[in-house]
Amino acid sequence: MLAVPAVGNAQTTLTVDPVSPCYREQSPVRLPGAGFTPNAPVVFTRDAMPIGDPIEADASGGLFAQLILPGLVSGQRRLTYVATDSANLTSQVTLLVTATNVGLRPEGGPPNRLLTIRARGFFGGETLYAHVVRAGQRPGRARNMRIGRVKGSCKQVEARRRLFSRSTAPGKYRVQFDTFRRYQATRKVKTEFIVTVYETAGTARASAVSPAS
Repeated sequence: MLAVPAVGNAQTTLTVDPVSPCYREQSPVRLPGAGFTPNAPVVFTRDAMPIGDPIEADASGGLFAQLILPGLVSGQRRLTYVATDSANLTSQVTLLVTATNVGLRPEGGPPNRLLTIRARGFFGGETLYAHVVRAGQRPGRARNMRIGRVKGSCKQVEARRRLFSRSTAPGKYRVQFDTFRRYQATRKVKTEFIVTVYETAGTARASAVSPAS
């Protein structure tokens, strides 16, 4: 479903640019409007909460708001933006916004356990990759692996993969998910985890997963 405009008064409109069925969290968008009181201040709310300073409509009653979508911890939400001017003329638009995040299950167990990987919000590429690199001052060379194809309007992936082998050496590893075949720590759209592999009794090893700070 595309962003949905709803008109509160017959002569007012509020739309979104660019038009998309789903938006990534913290993305910039524009909200053009028309039919408001000329040269009057227009107040914006998001889900009934005021945001930013009022914007003045131009001489023809048009306005051009720019904003950054909020960050989400996980999942997706529909956010409704409402514009209201001093004469109580209103219009609204609803956007579907997704977090950029990855879920790994189970979180603990042998390093070579089969993981269920659920990811969303990976715009800008067709395939999700994981890059595993040793954490520390000398990280060494990254190991790059394909996770799965990005699908759907909110750019989701679900796959089952092993990120480590049974013989993985104890220590801390950084696992970065993004849509690039090769590892770069500075990718803009990414999710990171720190995986600790440690020795247990005998020669067995286990690992724990935590989000990277």
